[in-house]
Amino acid sequence: MADDTWEKLWDARVKGMKQTFGPHAPEVLHALVPFHIGQDIGGSPDVVIFPSFTNGALYVTAELIGSEQPPNSMGNYELAVAHQGDEQWGVNIICQLAYYTLHTVLEDGQTMDIGSATPDGATIEAFLFRRIAEFDVLGKTSNVICCVGITGPELEYAQTNGSAALIQRLGTNFVTTDLYRDSKI
Repeated sequence: MADDTWEKLWDARVKGMKQTFGPHAPEVLHALVPFHIGQDIGGSPDVVIFPSFTNGALYVTAELIGSEQPPNSMGNYELAVAHQGDEQWGVNIICQLAYYTLHTVLEDGQTMDIGSATPDGATIEAFLFRRIAEFDVLGKTSNVICCVGITGPELEYAQTNGSAALIQRLGTNFVTTDLYRDSKI
C-alpha cells in the first residue's frame, strides 16, 4: 500500500474513533513488526488509547478496517478492550485476536471462551463481543467491537438466555474488563 493511501486510511480510522470515544492519548502503541507483515513473525496492529471513554482506558486496534478482514454485518471493524490500570493483558489479546478476524467474522453479541488465555487467579473466562461504535471510513460503514470480559456463570447465562439478556443484567454501559471481579449472575 502506498504511503499516502496508508496515511489517508489511518487518518479516517482515527477520525471515526475520535467522534465516538473522544480525544486519544498522544502515544500510539506501535508494534516492532507491522501488522501487514504477518503473525508468523510477530506482527501486531497499532493500538490507539482513549483514556477518558470509560472508567478506565479504552484500547483500540487501528489497522483492521481496510485490511483483508471479512466484514461483519456492519462492515469492517476494529477490536477494543477497556480496563482500569496499566495492564498489558488486554492489549496483547486484542492484538492476537486481530489475525483471527482476518478469517473469522466477529459479531455483536457473540461470546468466546478465553479461560486458558487469562492470568492465574482471574475470574474472567470468556469475552462478550459488543459493538460500541459505528462510523464512516472513506465512504464505508465501519465499527468497533469491544471484547468485554465475563465470568463463567455469565457465559452460561448468555448461552441459555441470549447475550441481550446478559447485557441487560450487566448494564448497557458495561464495557470495562476487570479480570478479578465477582460474577453479576
